[in-house]
Amino acid sequence: MIAPGARDHHLAQGIQTKTTHVPSTLDGYAIPMLQYDRTTGDEPECSWVVIYYHGGGLLVGEGDSEDLSSRRIVKDSEAFLHGLRLYSVGYRLRPQHPATTIVQDCVDAFDFVRGNHPRARAIVVGSSSGGQLAALVTQRASKASFQGVVLRCPVTSDAFSGREYVPEELRDLHTSAWDRSFDTSLLGVMQRDVPRDGLDRMPLEAEEESLKGMPRTWIQVCTNDVLYSDGACYGRALRNAGAEVRTDVVWGWPHTFWLKAPHLQMAWEADKAMLEGLAWIAGDDQLMSG
Repeated sequence: MIAPGARDHHLAQGIQTKTTHVPSTLDGYAIPMLQYDRTTGDEPECSWVVIYYHGGGLLVGEGDSEDLSSRRIVKDSEAFLHGLRLYSVGYRLRPQHPATTIVQDCVDAFDFVRGNHPRARAIVVGSSSGGQLAALVTQRASKASFQGVVLRCPVTSDAFSGREYVPEELRDLHTSAWDRSFDTSLLGVMQRDVPRDGLDRMPLEAEEESLKGMPRTWIQVCTNDVLYSDGACYGRALRNAGAEVRTDVVWGWPHTFWLKAPHLQMAWEADKAMLEGLAWIAGDDQLMSG
C-alpha cells in the first residue's frame, strides 16, 4: 500500500521509525515500542503523543502489525496534531503470558510515555483487542493525563461466555455476540479458555465512577461484526457517566476490514472517519466542519 505508485505511497515519506523499550514493572522485561516521528524539519518539539495498541485477540501481533494505520495517523494528521510522535506498543501475548501481564505491559507503556513527555497532550488509540487494552488503561489512568480515546471495533465484554458477563442494564442492548447473523468469515464466536481470559473484569463492566471525567471518546463500530454491541454499549456506558462520546457506524462491513483489505475505497473512508475523530478529540473545529 505504500509502494511507489500505490494510493498510500505518501505514508512511506517523511516518517522515520525506531524501536525503543520500556522496562516492565512486573519483571523488568523490555517491552518493545515502535516509535514514529515526522521528518519534515519544521515540527515543534513533541506537543502531541499517540499511544497505539494493536489488535489480534491478545494472541498475535506486534508493534508494526498495524503499521499502515499508525503511519496514516502520523502523516495525515499534520493539519491538526502538530509535533506528533506515535508509539505502537508491542505488549506480550497469550498463551505464553497471562492477560494480566498484557494489561500491565500496556499500563507500563502508557506511564512511560507520559513520564517522558509530561507536557505533551496524549491520545490513546486501540483496535479490536487493542481497544480493550486502551479502554482498560484509560479507565485506570488519571483522566487529566490524556486528551481522549479512539476505539475501533473494540472488545469491551466477554458476552460470548454468557449474558452474566454483560452489565444487567446493558443486556437488552447487547445482541451481536448472541445473534449468529453477526458472524462473518473475519470474526465469529470468540471462545475463551476461561472467562475474560482470566481478568477480573472487562471494560464494559467498569463501575460508573471509573468512567466519570473520561475525556472525549470516539468509537467506530461495524454492523457486520459480532463485536458491534461491544462498541455501541461501551459508548452508552460512557454517556451514562457523563462523558462526551461520538460513535461512527460503518454499515454493512465486517470487523476491522480496513486491516484486511486496505486497498478498498471503504477502507479509506473508515480511516478518514478515524482522522476526523482524532481532529474532534484535538478540538480542531475547522477541520471537522470541512
